[in-house]
Amino acid sequence: MEVHYSGREKGPLVALVLALIVLGLGSLYLTWRSIAHQREIVQDHMIMTGASILRGVDNNIMRIVRSLRMNPQATPLFPAMAEDLFTELAKSEDILFITLYDKDGKPLVTSEKDKTKPVLALPDNVTGEIEPGRAWHVMASFDKQAVLISGLKVRPSVAALSSPSLRKNLETELAKRRGLGRGQGMGQNMGQNMGQGMRPGMGPLMGSEEIDAPPVFLVIGFNAEKHLAQFRQYRRAATYQTGYVFLAAVVLWSLAFAYLRRRGEGRKLIRMERFQNKLLDNMPDGLVTLSETGRVMAANRSAKKLLAPEGEDTVPEIIGADWREFSFGQQAGEVHHTSYEWEQFDYQGRQLEILSLPFQASDVDAAPELGQRLVLIRDRTEIRSLEEDLNEAKRLAAIGSLAAGVAHEVRNPLSSLRGFAQLFATKLKGQAPLDQYAATMVQEADRLNRVVTDLLYLARPRQLAPLETDLAQVGESLRQLMRFDFENKRTEPHFEFGPEPVYADQDALRQVLLNLISNALDAIAGCEECDKPGHVTLTSARGEGGVWITVDDDGPGMDPNLTDDVFKPFVTGKKTGTGLGLAIVQNIMRAHRGRVTIDSRPGEGTRVRVFFPDGEELREIDDAVLMGSEEGAAEVAEETGAEIASEEAR
Repeated sequence: MEVHYSGREKGPLVALVLALIVLGLGSLYLTWRSIAHQREIVQDHMIMTGASILRGVDNNIMRIVRSLRMNPQATPLFPAMAEDLFTELAKSEDILFITLYDKDGKPLVTSEKDKTKPVLALPDNVTGEIEPGRAWHVMASFDKQAVLISGLKVRPSVAALSSPSLRKNLETELAKRRGLGRGQGMGQNMGQNMGQGMRPGMGPLMGSEEIDAPPVFLVIGFNAEKHLAQFRQYRRAATYQTGYVFLAAVVLWSLAFAYLRRRGEGRKLIRMERFQNKLLDNMPDGLVTLSETGRVMAANRSAKKLLAPEGEDTVPEIIGADWREFSFGQQAGEVHHTSYEWEQFDYQGRQLEILSLPFQASDVDAAPELGQRLVLIRDRTEIRSLEEDLNEAKRLAAIGSLAAGVAHEVRNPLSSLRGFAQLFATKLKGQAPLDQYAATMVQEADRLNRVVTDLLYLARPRQLAPLETDLAQVGESLRQLMRFDFENKRTEPHFEFGPEPVYADQDALRQVLLNLISNALDAIAGCEECDKPGHVTLTSARGEGGVWITVDDDGPGMDPNLTDDVFKPFVTGKKTGTGLGLAIVQNIMRAHRGRVTIDSRPGEGTRVRVFFPDGEELREIDDAVLMGSEEGAAEVAEETGAEIASEEAR
């Protein structure tokens, strides 16, 4: 069985999914920011290193230039001296090349063996009007290696010495100045002439304002692989760390998801268990599980109530009891493997129907502690009572059909026979024993007429007209009507009705009370051992939903063998009775939606109680009949049999 329930765990699951997404995106963003920041740090470090080396190389070049100032004739040696410097510095692992370029990117002085390389296409913003000594840095790739290219625009004096054409012009200028120096003398005026030659730019080698040289750029290529390797290692570590964190988050999320799902399944299982327990406890049928030894392992509430001792109000505990201790335990415990066979037993005044089944042996998950056999118990007491009432109604319907056909055939000749018998009794009066024979014929004709009348009363449908009736008035009329019967049968009547009215059809009420009083009088009159005079007492009392009327007598009581059949037609314990009186009483009470009970013990008299419901309940019956067709009788039996059976049990 499946039970629908609202999924309340969707909220936490959605929250977990969103948390995982936010965690993943946040982790990726933080990792990306950390890697970008680390790359910026590496690049800044490389740029600082490159700028420092670039400044050092530029200073060394200027030192060479200053040395050439002392010996101007060595000006042509500048390219070689600069190349030696570049070559020596390029032996370091951090420097790939050092080169002086013109504005077209052509190498003028380089540390490379191939003097035509490397060729660079300098950016326009570098070859433009950039200030001398201002460094710039660019990341590039040479031979699949990452290279940081740092450069600056050298001073005009260096540019002049680097350019071959300017270098020749500079040598010519220096030669002219040497000739001028010899004409003026080399004595004490030498320092003055040199000072004049070097002012203000320290001579033609250092005076940038005196030399108009095209721009030359000092460019150094640094090996960035070492620094980038560290960066890549950091990036790989950060990526792995992020992956580990994300994987851990996924694992934790999976565990949380599994936990929530397991908790949801657990809650669903608990709800299912509670539902099944509630379902089993509220079943109208009893359910019992037995162990292999016949010990009761589990039982629902209905089973406990059905197996409770008679008259016990509390529900007993039968868990752990031996099933064989019950009166039906041996037979009901037998398991039938071929088919479902219900067995019926009488237990504590109940009609029980029991079915014993084995548990499925193929169930690998079966719990042995819950039992090995299943026993179903059904209470068929009310159903059997209804069946008996229905059978009785069928019999009454058959009697009614027979009576309706026979009554006319019997009553007409019976009237003629009684008339002739009464005539003979009159003619033969005083002629014994003929007059006695004639009187007997008249009495027997009257008795037979009463039988026919009772049969017609059972067979003839009748519509009730219930009204609120004063029982005191009904009792007084009955006292007057039957006063001769009370006197002849030496019985004292006692009518002690209460003030409460009864809601009933007046004629039907009279018929019920007449039949009950007649039975009581016949019982008292036929008892030779009973004290005389006898007593018949009629009382009334309000009950739940109606009024109870009780008829008590102090006669000999009823034969116990007739207790269960007294309401059946033609069942009587009297020698001259027809057995139709109580059957008529029961049909009248059924029509009123009431009930009738009999309590009788030999030697203690008989008590008959009839219950008439109040008007609100009785008004629901529109066309209740005393006795009609088979369908009508079945309907009456179904509606009232349970109540009658319950009252009879009490």
